[in-house]
Amino acid sequence: MKNTGYILLLIILLSACLPDEPSFDGFRRTEVQRLLSNQDSKRWSLDERFLFNEQVSFDLCENPRQLIFSFTAANNDKDSLWYVNPADTCGNSTDTLKGFWFVPPTQTRETTIDTVVFVWERTDTAYFQLEIINPENLTISTYFVEDSLKEIFTHFPLPPEEEEEEEEEDGEGN
Repeated sequence: MKNTGYILLLIILLSACLPDEPSFDGFRRTEVQRLLSNQDSKRWSLDERFLFNEQVSFDLCENPRQLIFSFTAANNDKDSLWYVNPADTCGNSTDTLKGFWFVPPTQTRETTIDTVVFVWERTDTAYFQLEIINPENLTISTYFVEDSLKEIFTHFPLPPEEEEEEEEEDGEGN
């Protein structure tokens, strides 16, 4: 009985010397890619925009401003990015920026990252910090003070009829 008590005390003391579990401070590169694009294509609707810490008001349009991430697993292909912006008159036409996106590589696969890069065709390259990212919400802000842009998005899934149309088109093309 006495030996059991000593063994139990020794186990408690040895386990107290074990290092603490590492704390989780962010997502790994592949997790960020999955959250942004759902490993295929994911559409986000812009809810709020802040420029120099002042909220920007939008015209109420039938089609919301959207950010669309398209992902490909091929190493030699770029992941597509579209920023769909309804025209000033909120008519049927839209002003769409096209480009590609990437999450910068890290030293190791386990290293966390909070950055996404947008490269717009014929426009510029923008580095954004991921302030909030989960399957339903995305908040990004620019790294550079002179840009001072913050945007808040929510996941904007395709309506069921659009998903069915896309699946039918994919089936016909094969």
